[in-house]
Amino acid sequence: GQSFEGGDMGTQDKKLRIIEAAVRVFGTKGFDAASVQDVAQEAGVAKGTVYLYFESKDELIRQVYRHCYQMDVKACQEGVWEEKDVIGKLCRRMDNIMEFALTHPLEAQIEVVYPNLPQYGMNQNVCLQEMYEDIEAVIRDGIEKGECKNLPASLLTRIYYGIATAVYGMLRENPQMWQDASVREQCHQIVKDSMSKMP
Repeated sequence: GQSFEGGDMGTQDKKLRIIEAAVRVFGTKGFDAASVQDVAQEAGVAKGTVYLYFESKDELIRQVYRHCYQMDVKACQEGVWEEKDVIGKLCRRMDNIMEFALTHPLEAQIEVVYPNLPQYGMNQNVCLQEMYEDIEAVIRDGIEKGECKNLPASLLTRIYYGIATAVYGMLRENPQMWQDASVREQCHQIVKDSMSKMP
């Protein structure tokens, strides 16, 4: 058969193909059980090719996590600033988070497992900081416009993040839950009750 190893594929393409293969392998087998050989096989490249792009399995895992995280961030921001008020923005963001978890279960799985690995946990703080800053920008805007409770933006951000994380945890146990429109509406209502200045 035609091998993918030919030089017709650009460096970035091949690197991305290895990362996407690694998402499937790590997402199903877990980081420990999966080998670089498994990833190479899934990507249709030689094991040595993987090491051309990633100096070690650890480095591959780090970049796989980063890839999943960046996909998630992009998905979370989708359409948020098109919403007219701050509650709309925050609810849209929450919907995006849940939608990403449902449509990209392997990426979501990697994002959950990775920070709990002792050798990588450091990275999590950086990513959490980025997530917080994103949410805080929306909330600060809401406070300035008088739409949000007049509490420190960092506190409201943590409250929002707590709600979203709780819903996300439930969703991972019961993906069907989010199909129920009344569940979504009530979750939106919780965001509104926690954040909004309006009664």
